[in-house]
Formats: sequence, structure tokens, C-alpha cells
Amino acid sequence: MLGVELTDKQEKSVKKSIRSYRGNAAKLEGAIGALVVGSNYGWRVLKIIHSPATYKNYEKILGVEFQDICRERTPLSKKSFGLAVADKIKSFWAVATGKKAVKNKAYFDEESEIQNQLEIGGF
Repeated sequence: MLGVELTDKQEKSVKKSIRSYRGNAAKLEGAIGALVVGSNYGWRVLKIIHSPATYKNYEKILGVEFQDICRERTPLSKKSFGLAVADKIKSFWAVATGKKAVKNKAYFDEESEIQNQLEIGGF
């Protein structure tokens, strides 16, 4: 499923969670989308782009923990502006938890453009 590699147990858990979900369909859709994005970009990117509450809610909806399913980083992680800023200021958790505000932290672009923004202080 679009780069999502699950063990049989994880896949069964996710499918069961999807089938038994009751609530706002947009939240289920967001959780599934987060799983796909996390599988392709890494769980650190998910932590950057979602609030801690949303991140946990998506895990609850799917019945899994993203850190158990997604790699920490992937080659695509370099396209994350928020993660690049967190790396530059050496404060991942401050950015991920919102203690350090970063404009456009959920923005993806080509790595060269991300580096250009970092060089001119575009954060």
C-alpha cells in the first residue's frame, strides 16, 4: 500500500481498526494518510507536521504506533522543511512539540530549495 510495509499482525490490526472505526470519516482518512506519509517520509516528519494530540489520535484510530511501523527517516525526509529547521537548530523535540514555532513546518520541497531557505534564514 503505497510504500507501507506492515507485518501480518500490524496489517490485521490496521484493517480491523479501519473496519470497526466509528466517528468522523475525515479523521480516519487523515490517519490512513499519515500512515502512508510516515512510511514514505519517516515518523520524525509525522511528529513535525502534526500536533502531538493529532499524532497520538491517528495512532489510536489505526491501533498501531508509527514508530513501530515507519523508519525514523527516509531519503524523502530531506524534503521536509520543518525537519530541516529542527536539524539546523538542533532541537527536534522543541519543533515537534510546538515549543519552537516554525512557519511552514509542514512544507515539502526539493532538498536544494529547502537548503536555500535555511541559508537565507527563511524560517
